[in-house]
Amino acid sequence: MVAGVHASAIQEIQEAKLIGVWSYFAEEIQTFSDQYHTQGYQTYEALLKDPAIQAVIVCLPSGYHAEYGMKAAALGKHVIVEKPIDISIVRARGLIGECRNKQVKLSVIFQNRFTSAAQKVKKAIDQGLLGRLILGDAYAKWYRSPEYYKSNPWRGTKLIDGGGALMMQAIHTIDLLQWLMGGVKSVNGSVRTSVHRIESEDLGVATVDYHNGAIGVIEGATAIRPGFKDRIEIHGEKGSIILEGGNIREWKVEGCNEADYVDEEKVVYGATNSPAISHVNHKAQLQDVINAILGDREPLVNGEEGLKTLQIVLGIYESSEKKRRVDL
Repeated sequence: MVAGVHASAIQEIQEAKLIGVWSYFAEEIQTFSDQYHTQGYQTYEALLKDPAIQAVIVCLPSGYHAEYGMKAAALGKHVIVEKPIDISIVRARGLIGECRNKQVKLSVIFQNRFTSAAQKVKKAIDQGLLGRLILGDAYAKWYRSPEYYKSNPWRGTKLIDGGGALMMQAIHTIDLLQWLMGGVKSVNGSVRTSVHRIESEDLGVATVDYHNGAIGVIEGATAIRPGFKDRIEIHGEKGSIILEGGNIREWKVEGCNEADYVDEEKVVYGATNSPAISHVNHKAQLQDVINAILGDREPLVNGEEGLKTLQIVLGIYESSEKKRRVDL
């Protein structure tokens, strides 16, 4: 599903060309290559050996991201992996190290950082418009049907998906929160499998301590009917900003005219089962990665940035299991 999002984005980027595709499932290779007018490879090794390919986007299930990313890096290909960077911190660090050793770029897809709303909020925080940050909360109360989890055998598994609602759905909202708040120091969490017959959680909550001294809350779920817009609330000494469904809903900041900042209603993706995902924000992030390759600089979301959000989610899981606060 997400490979098609990337393919659509690549086709709109002037400096990029989609060379080909490989899939675990042989029947999907021809269908995908026909749809996007590109070449199909019968093996991953054949794709990697093609000298025309300079970068590889890994859209496999999460537990395979580092393994297949390292294979690409070993042959000198730049690597882009879908979120999360992997489900194992050890493997994620291995991918980061391999890309550093081979001097190729690594980026983790967290496309929500590239929305105009997120960029506007980040700029305001960095400029000190909110003063000292004191509270930062994230809510992703979504719904996924039983059919969603049955549609692919790895969904909701710990071995391949690495987790449930927090790892696979709320992770985008968690990443945006930690990026805006300046990083997470520790978490105290609890997870449950409350509705679905899956191995991992469909409900998770945590209290958060940030590096800057602020505190906050994370809530993520795929069990909340009918599913609601994700929401991020940032509160500082000089005011508050609220993002809802990727749009700025409230901008109550000293010295600011709220009408200059609040967004018009836009389409919201992710709250329910709908598979539709806009490629607009993926395009923005892929453009950044391409610019980083051409300009020999770090992508805005590099491997180390992607690792931060994985550590938060795994920290919540550990905290829930051990029933204590976990330092990251």
